[in-house]
Amino acid sequence: MIRPTYVVLTFGVGVKLPNQTNTKTPVVYAIINLKLNRIVKNCEMPAADISDNSSTNGWFVLEIQKMMHGFGDCKQPLYETAELVENILKEQLIQFLNALFEVAAKSNSKKIGIKEFLFLLRHSPVKLRRFCKYLQVRGFKDYAKEDEFTRDMKDFCDIQSGNKKLNSALAFLQQIDPSCYLCSVADPTKPSPLIDDALKERQERIERMTSAMDVSQYLEYNKAKSTSFKRGQPAGKFQDWLLKDSPTPEFALNATAWSILSYFAYETVAQIVDLAFIVRRDNMAGQVSDAVQRNTVPRVSPANADLLKPTWSNSIKPLQTSEVTEAIRRFNNTHNSIFVPFRRNGVPPPGHRLLAL
Repeated sequence: MIRPTYVVLTFGVGVKLPNQTNTKTPVVYAIINLKLNRIVKNCEMPAADISDNSSTNGWFVLEIQKMMHGFGDCKQPLYETAELVENILKEQLIQFLNALFEVAAKSNSKKIGIKEFLFLLRHSPVKLRRFCKYLQVRGFKDYAKEDEFTRDMKDFCDIQSGNKKLNSALAFLQQIDPSCYLCSVADPTKPSPLIDDALKERQERIERMTSAMDVSQYLEYNKAKSTSFKRGQPAGKFQDWLLKDSPTPEFALNATAWSILSYFAYETVAQIVDLAFIVRRDNMAGQVSDAVQRNTVPRVSPANADLLKPTWSNSIKPLQTSEVTEAIRRFNNTHNSIFVPFRRNGVPPPGHRLLAL
């Protein structure tokens, strides 16, 4: 039987071959396929080198979701919001590293140490005290790692006086500030003359949330609250995430510097959540203060109100990307003005708009 044979080319064009018998059709197919392969190879463009593994996006999204819950967000924060927070955090940390490199270059230092962090924090006494409190806690952890005999030979006063990192930090603050104001404010062993409004509001928000939890929920929350960028993570993950898409650092960072940088990353996530909740509070206040809505909002008389009922609900609305974006927009466009929560203390160098400072 003789029938026409069609070959469909890669370009979608049908070619009709001369009438062939069934025995010769495979030969014709083979010849045409060979020629088509040569044509396609000559016309092929080099494939783009696209690899999902080359990007570090999403490496810490799950950890950031847990941190956001620890700072007052709902139990399951939105993935896209955590992804946005991760992108903002990485940009902030890269700028923070550049600021540290500038300080090290001006001081002719060969590596990044505690002094560079202290120098950048000198314009923010509240955050400077938080950092010194972190150094104090690290000293307690180092003491806990010592053997039992060494711990028995020390008392609490010896622990305080033997905290080398904290003592060197206070000595450096006294060196750059002869008035001893920074040293007196930053010393965590003395009462603070300043009020940390942001930390106080964060603690109140967490208190309202945890008061509505049972034991199992609180244990789960406590596990989320203890999430870190370094603790429990593979070795080098934080460094790879931060530096994979960036040039090689000009100065060396030892293990202590990376631990301190992870602390500032944790604090940056906390401040992003704090500012996002301020945006939500302003939006809710604007809605209630409207003349029409103010008269339509259902009111509960104090006699009918259950004062023992927790004000926090498990069905709280998670933070939205729009709230985080608005918070960062306000922060970047607010200088030392009346907008205290979004104000950047001091006068940082141009271009250094860092949440950590």
